[in-house]
Amino acid sequence: MSKLTRFAPWLIFTGNVALLSGLAWDARLHGLDPTLAMREGVFTMSNPGHMLFAAGVALVVAGSVLLLLAQALRRSAGTLARRVVALAASAALVLLSALTFTTAVAGQDGGGAARVHVHGAPEMADGSGHQHPAPAASPAPGAQGAPTPDQQAAADRLLADVRSDAAAYADVNAAVAAGYVQSTRWSLLNWGASHFTNFTYSRDGRHLDTQRPESLVYLKLPSGKVALLGVMFSAPTGEGPRPAGPLTDWHTHDNLCISATGAAVLATAPGQCPAGAFFVGERVEMMHIWIFNNPDGPFAHNLSVEAFRAAVRQFGGR
Repeated sequence: MSKLTRFAPWLIFTGNVALLSGLAWDARLHGLDPTLAMREGVFTMSNPGHMLFAAGVALVVAGSVLLLLAQALRRSAGTLARRVVALAASAALVLLSALTFTTAVAGQDGGGAARVHVHGAPEMADGSGHQHPAPAASPAPGAQGAPTPDQQAAADRLLADVRSDAAAYADVNAAVAAGYVQSTRWSLLNWGASHFTNFTYSRDGRHLDTQRPESLVYLKLPSGKVALLGVMFSAPTGEGPRPAGPLTDWHTHDNLCISATGAAVLATAPGQCPAGAFFVGERVEMMHIWIFNNPDGPFAHNLSVEAFRAAVRQFGGR
């Protein structure tokens, strides 16, 4: 058992290094994505910081158990009662660790599609659909706030890059295979518009990367056909790049809440979220870029009723 005694401190040391490194990594991810804490549990293993933290805890527990076993099996450790206590303590530590990890992992979100509010859903007849404020029309050349020729050229390049890179996700199954999950319900129950989000891209710190858009917006037609309408980029408020000046305008929500499972829901009153949800407010800003023939333009904040109808007509719906 002397070998175990020599080996155990190194296990504990390595575990502490892994544990602290995991905490630092997790803190960095939360800094990049302010809503991350509202979408994951204690041991969500898609978070590499959590994986490293969990491995560190396991190593610390293993080293501690080895020390206790060495104490329990060493005849010179004292009375039989002391050795029994050490053995019981090691068994209790193993049992408690197994119970804790099992409970934590079992409590994680199953990763299914969240049933949530749809960004850009057309306004319903009963007024229930939420609308983003529509961006102002492009100012006339020479007017205050009008894009410069360089900014217009930057907008054209950005739109071309989005269209080119988004072609890889024209098939929704390809998006799912790449890690996107449905993050809002279809806006008209069984059909309509919906966002698919890649949460890895949401916290990678790369903003306005056309090869890694945080969300994709799809249209499902009554026939079951699904077509890609555009992408949505997100960033912590104030950090979204604006390469085309007023043409690349970001927007926020002042009534956005996130449930513990990652579902986005609307606040029932300013700062007041439904039970089990957390207020996000305006900490995250977003920008849609549409690749279909949107009558409101490719950088419209929302999918208006007219734009929705145009998309349905373009993709062969009724």
